[in-house]
Amino acid sequence: MKSVLKLIAALSIPLLAGACSTDFGTDIFSMEERVLPCPTVSILPGAETITVFREGPGRDLVDVTFEGSIEPLKGECLYEDDDSLIVAELFLQLNVVKGPASNSNSVKLPFFISIVDRDKKILSKRVFDSPIEIPEGKRRGAALEEMIHRIPVLSGRDGRDYTIVLGFQLTAEQLEYNRQNN
Repeated sequence: MKSVLKLIAALSIPLLAGACSTDFGTDIFSMEERVLPCPTVSILPGAETITVFREGPGRDLVDVTFEGSIEPLKGECLYEDDDSLIVAELFLQLNVVKGPASNSNSVKLPFFISIVDRDKKILSKRVFDSPIEIPEGKRRGAALEEMIHRIPVLSGRDGRDYTIVLGFQLTAEQLEYNRQNN
């Protein structure tokens, strides 16, 4: 009889735990984990590439020292402080190709990361320089960047209300070059 009662007690524990669960994931007895959305990541159109020319007036292909591209590889986020803060981790890669006018195996490429809300208002922007080394005898190099951003979340909003925008920090001349050549 004791073994039958133990068996009934053991079988009823999962049923009791399931009875306390809610669809909202807010019950302290809930076994479900609530998954909140991460912000979208996008590259600013026109800022996905950069062309660096040698000093002087020439702007032909023979005057190019470096060409670079930027791409997000992966990202993830988590919510902290009762879901009022998103900590977003983003991995991106900066690729570079040495041009015919280059006399160096290294370059620093400036890039930015901005946080934009659903109304397209820029909440923050940070500019970084990524040093990239090209191996001797090669024309291509790359740098992997890991970026962590903290995004305050307004009441009633979540990650879907924010976008992480990235791109190269271009001069006016580089932006115009991209517009004409892409």
